[in-house]
Amino acid sequence: MKPALVLAQTDLDVDAITPGVLGFIIVALIGFALYLLMKSMSKKLVGVRQANFDADASQAESGTANGSGAEPGDRTS
Repeated sequence: MKPALVLAQTDLDVDAITPGVLGFIIVALIGFALYLLMKSMSKKLVGVRQANFDADASQAESGTANGSGAEPGDRTS
């Protein structure tokens, strides 16, 4: 008898079917990858925040935000 016919003839309890170990491993790996991505993003955001803070502090020491006293979006012709 062919394996497909044997599998087709067995009575499976639909409520007893579970994702199994492979499903757990896949979900665990996705969770671990997400943890590593969030940790990396957190470090990069702290670096960006620190760089912006340092830039703001150096501009405040020079007196004006962009050196001319005008807003960054203003154009003078």
